[in-house]
Amino acid sequence: MQLRSTSTLIAAVAWCLLPALAHAQGSRLPGAIEAGLILRHLDGVKRVLVVAAHPDDEDTALLTTLARGWGVEAAYFSFTRGEGGQNLIGTELGEGLGIIRSGELLAARTIDGAEQFFGRAFDFGYSKTADETFSKWPRERILSDLVWTIRRFRPHVLISMWSGTERDGHGHHQVSGLLTREAFDAAGDATRFPEQLAAGAAPWAPLKLYRRPLFELGATSIEIETGTLDPLFGLTHHQVAMDSRSQHRSQDFGTALPLGPRVTRLSLVSSRVGGSPTEPLFTGVDTTLATLAADLGGSAEADVHTDIHAYREAIGDAGGSLNATRPETALPFLAEALRRLERLRAAARPGAESELRRELDRRARLLMRAIAAVAGVRVELRARDDVLVPGQTVLVEARRTASTSSSRRTRTTATAGNSTCS
Repeated sequence: MQLRSTSTLIAAVAWCLLPALAHAQGSRLPGAIEAGLILRHLDGVKRVLVVAAHPDDEDTALLTTLARGWGVEAAYFSFTRGEGGQNLIGTELGEGLGIIRSGELLAARTIDGAEQFFGRAFDFGYSKTADETFSKWPRERILSDLVWTIRRFRPHVLISMWSGTERDGHGHHQVSGLLTREAFDAAGDATRFPEQLAAGAAPWAPLKLYRRPLFELGATSIEIETGTLDPLFGLTHHQVAMDSRSQHRSQDFGTALPLGPRVTRLSLVSSRVGGSPTEPLFTGVDTTLATLAADLGGSAEADVHTDIHAYREAIGDAGGSLNATRPETALPFLAEALRRLERLRAAARPGAESELRRELDRRARLLMRAIAAVAGVRVELRARDDVLVPGQTVLVEARRTASTSSSRRTRTTATAGNSTCS
């Protein structure tokens, strides 16, 4: 009876958190699976940014393994939106095709679990050399887009899909590799792009830079297994990745979901934490949440470590109790984890650039998603208009259903880029 009351209360709270839950509504996964995947992200601090020139340049198997399998906060940065590519599903070219391919990237990320960022470079079609590309792309402006993303996303590891040499072929690919290497140093330098600091960013120096050793069979590299079977999906990470890859429909990238071992090879380019080029990806990178407690300091640190320990125990208990047929059994443990997390958030300083605060806020959002998933809360939003512009007010009909209560429907107004709950 108490569990039912808890579920009902959470459903009611979730109703007033529509903006926070909106991202979760893109999930096509059952509650227990979604919660299980989220739990992988709730213990540890690991961020990886993969960088390349175009939509479809990304290694979706790598992104899936990191984001879905390892619980890494992974993201892909594309310098362009692919305006210069082909279109096998319609007549749109140029900017119209860029919109389509941007949507394809976003659709791919809902499957592989990574985030998506874009630069402002225009894909003008095939380029033979880096010099030709730089003649059309303003170097500092294009570089600043990646530096801004690094400073805001704060990756511990940066991965370039291209080497920055003629071996990359396409001039856009060469420039992507060159600028990624430059951004690795520039993002941590407060004298580079100081206007970004005035806009709320802070210098951030990634600890490691890797690149994909394409066509370099003898290159020193590490191998990341991407063909591992994931019990939550019942598929390998590579199979999930091929579903993600198939979202690039305008480029005719539909593919089967093959079984079998697969690996992604990465070569170390630079490291601020030392180590061997053959050591694992996160060797030398402190990925523990407890270390960030030093951000608080003072007499509160002991209580913080106690809460972190209790939080980690609750997360472990939630994972151990998660049941596909009765996912709500994990609710008490998730609620305890959230309670401990709120204590930590209250102790953390409110500064927007506090690393601890950032991680605690992210975990609070993920925990709310996990709670909604196991409680069977689903929110469906329907706007009256299908085309919106920033600042436009639109009538939105929201419908919430939960496994422990009847559905509820209401209407509210929302402004493009913002929303309200009533």
